Amino acid sequence: MLKRFDIEDLGETSADLQDWSESEFASYIMSAEKRIFTKKYSHLPGYRFLRLGLSPSQETLDCFSQIHRFGLQSQLLGNIAEMSAAADFCDLPLPSEVVDVVLLQHSVEFSESPKASLNEALRVLAPGGHLIICVFNPVGPTGLIKFPMQLVTNRSQYRFHNLRKGRLIDWLTLLNCEVLDVDHGAYHWPRSRAVVRSGGLRPLVQEKGISSWDNACEKIRLPIGNFYIIHAVKRVARGISSSSRVWERSVSGRLRSSAAKPLGSKTESKY
Repeated sequence: MLKRFDIEDLGETSADLQDWSESEFASYIMSAEKRIFTKKYSHLPGYRFLRLGLSPSQETLDCFSQIHRFGLQSQLLGNIAEMSAAADFCDLPLPSEVVDVVLLQHSVEFSESPKASLNEALRVLAPGGHLIICVFNPVGPTGLIKFPMQLVTNRSQYRFHNLRKGRLIDWLTLLNCEVLDVDHGAYHWPRSRAVVRSGGLRPLVQEKGISSWDNACEKIRLPIGNFYIIHAVKRVARGISSSSRVWERSVSGRLRSSAAKPLGSKTESKY
């Protein structure tokens, strides 16, 4: 019974999460996230873009403008043509500081060790690079029904870490990242249909891309959506060795001249 509350490795749950990613509610979540990507982060600087997600998504990669865009998944599942490779998110097969933009699309909260996956993503991110993290909101609809659903079902989409926004920002600060912005989105409850009107049931994913309820909540930045997105920049502090060498060169001549004079000697006056 208690195993239902355990967070398993993505290598074991990726198949179930892949099936969930094809559901209507998952499409609604991804559609809301892609709208924010296109609106705010489509023109971030850089050449290489890396996405770590639960399933392949070429449409998400197309939201960004980097020339070299690729994604990694934990297993070879789904549309193989949209995948670049499969790897452990806590041990990426990439050298350090080579990627300009990293997108963690729900890979942190579903990882067995969120800190390890976050630290590994920052390892491959270049200094000054941009980090975008999409996480299920613990106080949003999905986060609120997580524990009740774990009692009645064994579905993998309800087995994730509850990562509060403030907690994740604290982790990023300790990892030398500067948080620039936070967005919230997707305010409908997890079900196949969103609202009931006289004309019948209306799908969650609208043809116009956003419902009036989501639009109103996003405008006032209501922090109770199904997900939140953190945009951060990796800052690397400069050491003091370079500045000390400059100081040494600037004062070396004065130190030599003063050291040549005996202690207590007086300078002769020219007059």
